[in-house]
Formats: sequence, structure tokens, C-alpha cells
Amino acid sequence: MNNRFFSSMALRNIKSNRQLYIPYLLSSTAIITMFFLMVSLLTNKFVQERSASLPMLFMVGVIVIAIFSVIFILYTNSFLIKRRKKEIGLYGILGLEKKHVAKILFFETVITSLLSIAAGLVAGLIFGRLVFMLLNYLLRLPTDIAYSTSLVSVAATFGLFIGIFGITFLYNVSQFTFANPIKLLKGKQEGEKEPKGSLILFILALVFLGWGYWISITIPDPLAALEKFFLAVLFVIIGTYLLFISGSIFILKAMKKNKRIYYRPGAFISISGMLYRMKQNAVGLANICILASMVIIAVSTTATMFIGAEETLENSYPYENNMKVFGDSEDIGAINSRFFELQEQLREETEAAGLEVTEMESYRYQNMYGQLEGQQFIFEQSLIDGSELPVFLQILPLEDFNAMSGNSYSLSDDEALYYHSTGTYQKDELTIGEQNYRLSAIENEFSEEMALTESLVLVVPDISHIKQLKEDYEKQFPDDVYLTVDAEIGWDTTGTEEEKREFAEQMNDEHSWAEDHHYEARLLQREEWYSINGGFLFLGIFLGLLFTIGTVLITYFKQVSEGFDDREKFQIMQKVGLDKDMIQDSTRSQIVWMFLLPIVIATIHVSFAYPIVRKLLLIFGVTNDVTWLLSFIGVVIAFAAIYWMIYRVTSRVYYSIVK
Repeated sequence: MNNRFFSSMALRNIKSNRQLYIPYLLSSTAIITMFFLMVSLLTNKFVQERSASLPMLFMVGVIVIAIFSVIFILYTNSFLIKRRKKEIGLYGILGLEKKHVAKILFFETVITSLLSIAAGLVAGLIFGRLVFMLLNYLLRLPTDIAYSTSLVSVAATFGLFIGIFGITFLYNVSQFTFANPIKLLKGKQEGEKEPKGSLILFILALVFLGWGYWISITIPDPLAALEKFFLAVLFVIIGTYLLFISGSIFILKAMKKNKRIYYRPGAFISISGMLYRMKQNAVGLANICILASMVIIAVSTTATMFIGAEETLENSYPYENNMKVFGDSEDIGAINSRFFELQEQLREETEAAGLEVTEMESYRYQNMYGQLEGQQFIFEQSLIDGSELPVFLQILPLEDFNAMSGNSYSLSDDEALYYHSTGTYQKDELTIGEQNYRLSAIENEFSEEMALTESLVLVVPDISHIKQLKEDYEKQFPDDVYLTVDAEIGWDTTGTEEEKREFAEQMNDEHSWAEDHHYEARLLQREEWYSINGGFLFLGIFLGLLFTIGTVLITYFKQVSEGFDDREKFQIMQKVGLDKDMIQDSTRSQIVWMFLLPIVIATIHVSFAYPIVRKLLLIFGVTNDVTWLLSFIGVVIAFAAIYWMIYRVTSRVYYSIVK
């Protein structure tokens, strides 16, 4: 027997098992295409040179897709080999040696891997231009990213997936190397014992889910959210697996004990069948639930960032032109002189460029970090050590606050206005060093984006109070720590878009990171802003599509596997009088389980994730809750519709097998 014989056998096996191999090849091709396109983006010269953030984003995409590819190709291959065990065992009974069977499996792997990789690369070349057009639209760059591929992206794709398919070959060979043919003949008929319901596991599931939800709900600020997000995700994932493994068994056993429900023909078949293999079903359902949660969060959050990009840009840069001034608080006169002098200078430079100032806002401030303990704001060494998240304190003089807010507050020498970002500080007094103030609360007049950590804004009678507070505060620091009183000036101008751009570029050349000030223009920041937000959306769509493919894979192979396992049992039931309508009813009840549970639990997960995701979005300047809510609802509905279509198709496949 030569290699031609083994290769023809391998090809015939693939054709005879096309119901399994066609979805396997299509899904592998889709994943390979996505990996190839992401690597092509990563290695694109324009992407590398245009922005420091884009290569980092696409590198994350490459890593996630690579990990996902390994997991899901191995996962789907395990379904294929389980269905093939009887066939492989038959080869041994007919006299083929194990090395001959290994050769057949080798050629099957070569054929499927080369077909998938070749199809993936060709699809990447065909659809690459469309993907680059989408990316150009999302990034809104002045110059389009040219579509190009490189030998590096081809080699990286070929190398990764040859390695993955090589692992599947070794796994497949290991399945029969140490097994006897008789055992292999019964391999696909092997079922799992009816699992025992565990109250401990069920309680643990509730504990882990509750813990993850509690972290999300009680998270105080964005920096804390960034620190604890992955911990919350880990707890929810563990809780999800335990919930499906233990909670579903409790429900099914409760239904089994209810004679009115269990002894109806359709329910009897569905409940007993699902309970018999519940451990395997539960893991599959948990996988679908977790993937659904990933799709909803990835797409809805990145869509929110992109949809609200312009609003976020205006929140971050409230005026067309923004100047940050770095002062020296030792000389209050010098601070005031430089502050007002620079405002006049900026007006003159604007008019010299042929534009007019339409609105100007300015304010001085002092930033401090510490902790609120009782009625005191104090510094702690642990803040430098990084062991505790600080409270951010910003102090403004009353004159500047009234000017920027349009109010007309007045304060005596021992009074101050305050705003606390979380609303938990509701004291009547506050002491900083040797200064004590009687407090009056004010509404939020400040952008939410400043609240990356717990924040307190304090409005004091005048600039001299800021100097005194700064001196008292510095006494709590080491000698080498020195603070400055800073200021911000923002202004809008008349003129066309082109005139404003020329002015912004001129100002940027003259005032960007000067000795005591720094200039930023909203117009110049917009390109980088859309590069980041568009890149996030592109990555979110890509990963959402990837996780959806994973959901399709698990769902399809789960239904096919269940169909083959149930076929003989349903044939027996038909022989004893069970009609086709009852079979369809039984299938429909399983669809309810398989469809409703993952999507409902995933929606609950994402709903509880809302507080922590909202805090994370604040890091990117997204403050509009309505945009996030609409994106979330839209993605849930879209994913549920796609998911329903998947089950409509796979349920037909299931029924065609069992009947």
C-alpha cells in the first residue's frame, strides 16, 4: 500500500463525513482569513508610521485571534474524532495496522489544513480591500491606508495554522494508539453517567456570580474599575460554569420528580436525554453564554466609543484652542500677572492670524492627591507606594469658578464650596493642614471625565488661599516634592475650517510644550482621536465576529453530536409508536433550553457589568449613558436575532439526523 492509496482513502473519508467536515472547513477558513487580515493590518507600513496606538490595538487582535484559533480548532476537531472512533476501530478489525491508520489521518489533516489555509489566504486577499475600506471610514484619516499584503503576514498565518493542525493530528493519533479496536468501535456510543446534583456547587455558583456582580456594582471610580475588571470577569466565568453544571441539573431533576411534567412523552424524552448528558451540555451552554457576553460587551462598548467620539472630543477639549499654563505658587503676584498677560497675548496672536476670539474661558487651579478621613484631607505614604487609590482634589479660586460657571457665589474667609464625585462625602467642614473650611455643596459643574478616581472639587475665597493650602499640604510630603499652581485657558475663534487649521498648526509649532505652557487644538487632536476610537470599533467588530463564529461552531457541533447520540434512541422510540410530531416537540424543547438559557444569562451578566463598563468608558472620555444603553440594546437584539437563526438552521440539522 503506497501513499496514493492512503491519500485516496483520506479524501473518501472526508467526502463521506462532509456533514461534519464542511462546517469545520468553513469555520477554519473564516478564522484563518481574520487572522491573516489582522496580521496584514499590523504589518502595514502606514499603520506602523501613522499612530502609536493602532499597532498596539492590532497586536492585541492578533494575539486574541491566535489564542482563539488554537482553542476552537482543537475543540471542533475533538467532535470530529469522536464521531470517527467507530470508523477508525473498524480499520483495526479489518487488519490495518496503526501506522496505516496514522497515515490516513495524516493525509486527512494535510488535505483539510491546506484547503483551509489556501482558502483563508485567498479570501483574505479578496476581502482585504473591503476591510481596509471599512477601516479607512472608521479612522477618518486625511490619507487612506493603502491595501497591501506582505510575505510576513502570509508566513505568520501559514506557520501558526500548520502548527495548530499539526497538534490536531497528534491528538487524533493519540486517540487510537493506546486503545484497542473494540473500545474504539464503542467510542462514539460512550455516554456520561447521570450527574448528581451538588448543592455545594450550586451555592458556589451563586457566591462567585454574586461576588463578580458586587465588584461591578460597588466599584467607586474608573481607576478601581481598571484594577478589578478582570477579577470580576474571572469570578463571573467561574460562576457561569458552576451555574450551568449544577443549577441546570437541579432544575432538570426537579422536573423529573414532577410526574405531571416528566411522564408526558415529549418531556420524558427531552428531560431524560438532557439529564443523561447534562455535564457535557452544561459546559457547551456555559461556553455559548460566555462568548455571547464577550460579543455584546466588545461590540457595544467599542460602538459607544465611536458613536460618541465627537461628543467625547468636545468634553476633553471644550474649546477649539486650549492652553495649559504651568505656574509657580511662591509668588502670587507673578502667577496672576502671567495668567492675565498670557490671555491678552493669545487674543493678539489670534487677531494677527486674521481671526477673532468669540469666547474665552480661563481658570487657575491646584491639584492634590490624598485621602479623606473624617473631616480631614491628608497625604499618606501608601499613595506613593501604590497600595491605595488616592482621592483627587482640585482647588479653584471663587473668582475663576464664578466666571466659568456663570454663578455669583460669595464666600467669607472660612467658607468653601465643594463637589464630591461619588456623593459619599457629606460633611459640613473640611480641614487641610492648618486650614479649616465650612462647606456648602454645589451641583456638578465639571466634566465627568475628570473623575478617573474619587474626586473632590473645592472652591476657596481667592488665590491666596490656594497658596496657603499648598504650603500646608507640602509639609506632609518629603522635601523633594514641590507643587505648582496651574491654569487653563480655552477659546473659540471665527474663520473657515482651513483658516482654523492653519492657525492651530502655527500655534502648535510655537507653543507646544513651551517652558511654562502647552497648547492643544481640538482640530489637530481629532485625527488621533478617530484613529484610537475607530481602531477600537474595528477591533470590536472583528472580535465580535470571531466570538460569533465560535458560538456558531459550538452550537452546530453540539447539535450534530446530540443528533448522532439521539438517533438510535429515537429510532427505538419510533418503533414503539412515537410519531414525528413528538420528535419535533422534543427537539423544540431542547431548542428552548439551548437558545434561551445562554442569551438570557449573558444579558444578565452584561446588565450587571454596566456599572464597571461605564467607569471604564470614562477613562476614554465617554460620559453619555444614553449612547451606551442604545448600543447595548441594539447589539443584544442583533446578536439574539443571529443566534436564533443559528438555532433554526442547526435544529433542522439535528432533526434530519435523528429522524
